[in-house]
Amino acid sequence: MGNIDISIIIPVYNPGDLLLNCLDSVKNQTLKNFEVLCIDDGSTDGSIDILNTYSNNDGRFKVFSQKNLGAGSARNKGIQEAKGEYIIFLDSDDWIESDMCEKLFGLAKKLDVDLVLFDTIRHLENNKSRTLIHFPDNEFKEDYENFIFDYNFIKDKVMNGFYGVIWSKFYRTDFIKKNKLLFPKHKMYNDVEFHVKSLLLSKKIAYYPKIFYHYIRIGQSSLQTSFSGSPHAIVFYEVINDIKNFLDKSNFMKEFRVDFLRFTFIEFKIKLEEIDNNYKEEYFQKIKKFFENMCITSKDFKQIKIMYFIFYIHLINSENYDEFIARRRNFKTGLLL
Repeated sequence: MGNIDISIIIPVYNPGDLLLNCLDSVKNQTLKNFEVLCIDDGSTDGSIDILNTYSNNDGRFKVFSQKNLGAGSARNKGIQEAKGEYIIFLDSDDWIESDMCEKLFGLAKKLDVDLVLFDTIRHLENNKSRTLIHFPDNEFKEDYENFIFDYNFIKDKVMNGFYGVIWSKFYRTDFIKKNKLLFPKHKMYNDVEFHVKSLLLSKKIAYYPKIFYHYIRIGQSSLQTSFSGSPHAIVFYEVINDIKNFLDKSNFMKEFRVDFLRFTFIEFKIKLEEIDNNYKEEYFQKIKKFFENMCITSKDFKQIKIMYFIFYIHLINSENYDEFIARRRNFKTGLLL
């Protein structure tokens, strides 16, 4: 990939003042041999001027502009342009620890891996936070500096919405390009499919047990949160279908069928509850059709929580969303009697 160690890919869309902290955290890395690919995704808050200032003052910062196509499209542009041996995806309102690149690159090179997992922290309102620790409570007993694994070691994290983010992973560029891993162009949930594919296709994975990434959700809401109740949320149905197609074509479905079903029940149930009332019927019909096509058996349900079995029975036997809600309500009333 040339002589650049790391390509740091940053989609930029109206991050406001947080952009400065993000770019400074990159500029202050202890490892210096990197490039920063900043893709302005049609920002209207003056971010492009900040990006150009950094680019003019530091040749490692490279700026690309596109109309507002979403973070997935912007990240794909970054992958296309990347010349580094490894890739980090960084959101423009987040920041990273100063030794992140040095530590992750050192471990990746030493073990010659496709992917390094690391820990992150979400900063929330009222001084609250939530950590994403891949192996909490001392679950990881191995010597991380010498331990290599594949998806079999972390099966519980593949079909998992909590771990299904790209900003807790350090990727080998050749691995991404050889497997033709790209982000779907949806403006929401565009990293879920990338997460699943990258974990399953990686032959060599390592883990660095340190928090390197700071995910900021203070005084703002993510695009995903903002759109969760809007018609845009229906796109999650397409995301699930794309993952299903990948599992089928790559011969992973048999191995992950129950995990996949469990994941879809959890996520579809949540999103059906969240979406605006004007779109519940459309979403309901899509979910119903999806589960009908999955041909779920009693054997499948023996490995899935009873609450999702009940959800499925109510859904599959309802003609429309109103009937579904009535069944749910009558069931709960019956339990209380």
